[in-house]
Amino acid sequence: MSAAHKMTGLLVCLLPLALPAHAATDNRQLLGTWTLTASDNVNPDGSRLHLYGDDPQGTLNFDATGHYSLQIMSKVRPKFAANDKSKGTPEEYRATVVGTQCHFGTYTINEKDHTITMHVEHATYSNWEGANLTWPYTVDSERATFTVPHPSIGGPGVYGEIAYVRTH
Repeated sequence: MSAAHKMTGLLVCLLPLALPAHAATDNRQLLGTWTLTASDNVNPDGSRLHLYGDDPQGTLNFDATGHYSLQIMSKVRPKFAANDKSKGTPEEYRATVVGTQCHFGTYTINEKDHTITMHVEHATYSNWEGANLTWPYTVDSERATFTVPHPSIGGPGVYGEIAYVRTH
């Protein structure tokens, strides 16, 4: 066997190791666009806080190349009275920051553990930039739910739960 054939055989064997983790998993159930139905914090006593109101708005997109984008916001947020976002009041700025959660980056799925890790490139909550957020999930053809072990709002024992339906 020639050296070229041996090298080709070795490359074929090693190719799966060089592929990104999302390429080696069957993530077809999560691919596409999802519409937000709920975004709650669940307290240790089981009570829920609707972080973005009773009718939160948002989308979550997963593409086949391993990229995602997530947008969540309160349906009702005050408009800036000055009609200039650089001239908002402290209350307008607070409502904007607390009333939105957006981030994007890449993702990998661990089907065995039913977790997704979002490798955050940029986020409205800047503490999450550069973070790897690992969230347990459940998914079927029409619904996806993610558990956020350490939400951006809340104290010890609080976890987040974000629910989506598939966008058609």
